[in-house]
Amino acid sequence: MAENYLIIGENRLIRDREILNIKKKFVPPEFLSYNYSEHLPQDIVSFMVSLGTVPFLSKKRVVLLKEGEALSDGDIESVISYLEKPFDASVMVIAAGEGLKKAKRFNDLVRLMARVDASEPGESDLKNWIKAFFKKEGTNIAPEAVELLFALKGKDSAALKQEIEKLISYSGQDPIGTADVEKLVGRSVADSVFVLVDALNKGDHKWAFRILGDLYGQRKNETEIIGYLNWYARLIGKIKYLSVKGLDVNAIAREVGYSPAYVARFRNEAKRFSGARLKRWNSILLNSDRDIKSGLREPALVMDMLIPALIS
Repeated sequence: MAENYLIIGENRLIRDREILNIKKKFVPPEFLSYNYSEHLPQDIVSFMVSLGTVPFLSKKRVVLLKEGEALSDGDIESVISYLEKPFDASVMVIAAGEGLKKAKRFNDLVRLMARVDASEPGESDLKNWIKAFFKKEGTNIAPEAVELLFALKGKDSAALKQEIEKLISYSGQDPIGTADVEKLVGRSVADSVFVLVDALNKGDHKWAFRILGDLYGQRKNETEIIGYLNWYARLIGKIKYLSVKGLDVNAIAREVGYSPAYVARFRNEAKRFSGARLKRWNSILLNSDRDIKSGLREPALVMDMLIPALIS
């Protein structure tokens, strides 16, 4: 019986994991080089030829088409024609982003293939995944460190995995705090964001845009910068709340996972933020992040609008 898989979603880490699982399921590792091939949409002819090739020293052959969202309607017609009478010894795998769902005959593909979801997980799912990853490795990570790691890398699970592995290697199974995340993942970024906020608080547009340029120079993209500003606003809000409750600097430091000196600096900065201003910042940052990720506006334009909005 033929088995064919459509792995669809924007999460490349999940897509790669599912591809690996399929290869392990159908082809012995010692014969994988003979019975596995990868193709792109512009290579559709060799993809179809590979599907008709008899496996060597294996019951199955796995044939992967990557970037399936770029398939033309004509290419999809060819794939569907094959799937209606597939070669039992071949396993077709198409890995694609969400764009494939716009194809005219997408529903026919879904009907003829086993669908595997590779959608981006939600924020809470990703944070739980981060915690579970560290737990599996026998390493403790502070909740505040998880928040900072997520703020730095957002929903890019591949980038998160890379940084997690770096932190685990660095820690030697010692507990990981926010200082460790800053040291390995984004100390210079944190410093730049603090300076950016200083510029915003002082209403200095030129200075703010100059710092924004520095962050681009550190190869930080727009969503990463917005994520760090979100983290900053959340931390300011938490410190304001704990201060109102009457906690001193040392008690707040224990709650948020930073040193008392760090908290003292944040508490002074928190005085610049009324509840209304924090609410407005959160709304602006949320909408800016959404506009970039939905493709509603160009990232550079969003940032050009974001800086004056946070100052006003």
